[in-house]
Amino acid sequence: YCSTGSFKNMKQNLKDYIKIHKVFPDKLCKEIIDSLDSSKEEIHTFYKPSQDKSFTLGNDPYKCFIKEGEEGDSICRELMQCYRKVIYDYITNLKFHWLINWNGYSFPKILKYNKDTKMNEHCDHIHHIFMDNGKARGIPFLSMITCLNNDYEGGEIKFCQKHTFRLKAGETIVFPSNYLYPHIIKKVKKGVRYTMVSWVY
Repeated sequence: YCSTGSFKNMKQNLKDYIKIHKVFPDKLCKEIIDSLDSSKEEIHTFYKPSQDKSFTLGNDPYKCFIKEGEEGDSICRELMQCYRKVIYDYITNLKFHWLINWNGYSFPKILKYNKDTKMNEHCDHIHHIFMDNGKARGIPFLSMITCLNNDYEGGEIKFCQKHTFRLKAGETIVFPSNYLYPHIIKKVKKGVRYTMVSWVY
């Protein structure tokens, strides 16, 4: 139950719920890129629930994986702690007393955008990555995209066909995962763009 007074902190502009947080240290961003195992790269895929199958669009980015071992495990622990802080900061700054917690967040998908790579318009109202032994854990309500490097051109993220953001290394953009936030990743014009995406449910 929310009284009329409870909505005093709510804003009406969708852009007001897109926030950028600088939590990831530059050193960690570089360590993540340096720890990627190029032998395990695979093309990123979308999922079509109506047909229960995955598909690619021809110029999707590549999904990357951190090398296994003690060093990789240490990097994974640190980046998950950073994401926890991002979530806490975002939710705390909203000051919504009805939004005080979350169930969990996914291990990030690391994406490598080579030159001429982009991602077409989509929203993150997804569920298939949140299955655990065939049982649904939830649907994401927040998306978090972290930029890992600066040495590329293009690759901006654009929401609702009008709000464009160019992230710097270590910055995480957070936004609601629902259908009100369709977005694209514009084509990378030069260099390689490395990002991570995690979802809160």
